[in-house]
This record gives sequence, C-alpha cells and structure tokens, in this order.
Amino acid sequence: MKFTEDTGFDRHERSIAAAAALAALAVYCLTLAPTITGEDSGEFITAAKVLGVTHPPGYPLYCLIAHAFTWLPFGEIAWRVNLMSAVFGAATVYLLALLVILFTRNRPAAVAAGLLFAFSREFWKQAVIAEVYTLTAFFFVLCLLLLFRWERSRNDRLLLVFAAV
Repeated sequence: MKFTEDTGFDRHERSIAAAAALAALAVYCLTLAPTITGEDSGEFITAAKVLGVTHPPGYPLYCLIAHAFTWLPFGEIAWRVNLMSAVFGAATVYLLALLVILFTRNRPAAVAAGLLFAFSREFWKQAVIAEVYTLTAFFFVLCLLLLFRWERSRNDRLLLVFAAV
C-alpha cells in the first residue's frame, strides 16, 4: 500500500473502495422503499420536509441533511429521504473498505468486507428506509478511519478533523 500524504490512500485503493460503494448503492436503489415504511420512517420524512423536530434527541443534523435531499427534482419526498439513507450506507461501505485496506493491505479483503457489511441483513434493511442508522454508521467509521490514520501519521490536523466530525 502506498500511503500518500494528502489522503493516505492511492488512486487505485480509492477506486476499489468506490467500486464497492457504487455496487452497494446500485442494489440499495433497486430495493429502496418507494414510500413511508414502518419504524420511525414517517416521522423522519415529515421532519425532513418541514425542518421539524423528531422524538428525542431530535436528530437535527439528520433532519437538515434529509431536508436537502427533499429538494431533489425527482421521485416522491419519501423516496428522496429514503435515498439519503442509501447514499450514506454506500458512503459507509466506501470508508469501511478504506479502513480494511489501512489495516490489512489486502484489496480483495477490503471489497469483501465492505460488501459483506453492505448486504448484512440489518444494515441493508436500514439503508433502504428513512432512518438515522446509516448516517450514524458513516460518522462512526469516519471517526475510526481518522483516528487510525492519525495513529500512523501523527498529523495533528487529523485530530482537528476528528474533533469536528
């Protein structure tokens, strides 16, 4: 693995992670819930549309980002908010594949780990409906990646980014 100063990963490694993420996103889009589903889906979609507050803790960041997805010029509003979960699910797969590359230096293992996670029963179920779990998973894996990259590089800018995340 060639650890570059700017991103920590070379272009080929980022491309491999992106391929896993795009595969997950494609499947998520094909299986995306077309409308409101069970759990808290209706509450999250409504709060996203009107910039409201959901049940505690309110999920303000989720509502703000989901509100931006309601501006998309295609699909029903519920579908657009469900799409946000799919996008953050795929972004989580991308970061997870990079994390596996960082630890194992094994690109096929990174793709396998990313796709196994993407299509695990629970994560896939949450990635196709309006829920907060894929956004939370994205930030969790991003924090892990930043901390482990900092451990290897001791670049304090990574700690500042981690603190912001």
